Amino acid sequence: MKKRSLVTLMILMLTVIIFSTLSFSTPAAGSDEMKRELLEDIISVDKPELFDDYGELYLAKAKTQAVIQGMEGKDVTWGTKEWVDIFLGIIDDFEEMADLSKSSVPSDHIEAIEIADNMDLNALSGYDISEIPMLAELALKRFYRSEGKFFEDISRNEKETELKIEYEKISSISYKKGGIYTLSDASRMEFESRRDEWVYKRDMRKASEFIDEASSHLDKARNPSSEIVGAAFMEIIRARDSFEKAKKIYEKHKDKELGNVKGIENEIKIVYHRLMLDTLKVVAIYLFILSFFTVIIWMDFKKWGEELDDTRLGEELIV
Repeated sequence: MKKRSLVTLMILMLTVIIFSTLSFSTPAAGSDEMKRELLEDIISVDKPELFDDYGELYLAKAKTQAVIQGMEGKDVTWGTKEWVDIFLGIIDDFEEMADLSKSSVPSDHIEAIEIADNMDLNALSGYDISEIPMLAELALKRFYRSEGKFFEDISRNEKETELKIEYEKISSISYKKGGIYTLSDASRMEFESRRDEWVYKRDMRKASEFIDEASSHLDKARNPSSEIVGAAFMEIIRARDSFEKAKKIYEKHKDKELGNVKGIENEIKIVYHRLMLDTLKVVAIYLFILSFFTVIIWMDFKKWGEELDDTRLGEELIV
């Protein structure tokens, strides 16, 4: 009796396990209720401003709604809900991108591009809804083209060369992602960024060399190897000239490095003024000594002249 009960219990447990396994492996059946919920979610997406800018998204939304409406309730499953949710998430991302792209601040546009770069349209490709991902991709390419134009325009007016190059690169990449219509624009902006970057790096190397020269002359002015009067002053003049050449390059490119080398400029000014005073003191001493000897010589000449006059006067009296 006990053996029969034990066998019966084992059969019941096995039956429960089998049914549990089947329930997890079999996809959930669709329902009219899920169909209604999905249609409500789709219809509630009312973004006229976004759809005006990206008509492709409106068509994709209309296509999504038509697909769901044309399905039998039993066919609207959790798999259907997955791709609908993915699509609605894409629309939300587009709305955020569109809001950021209306800003005049470049960092907002960069943030919008980052959202676009992280958008996974391939997530829709696993479903039998070919037109919807295609329309979303067209909208995304339109976004990239507009961002390429934005960064091209601001690069034209940017005075800081380093930022200008960055904007040109972003413009080129965005144009490239915009599709075949803007590939020539992508190549043009890539050429401009490379050209400007080459000139910038060349000028920065020159500026760095001038700064090194200025620092070297400054050290020599502080610790002159020669006792010749004015040697240190000539070194500080060379230091000032070298720094001015570097400064002009940094100002040309509106480069931030100029702020980092301001300390050298201040040191040059301090040493220049000190050496100027020292030089003036030396010149003043020389002038004083020269004046002293000039007075002595003048007095000797005056005395000699007086004696000469007395001699002539005596000769005249004798005659």
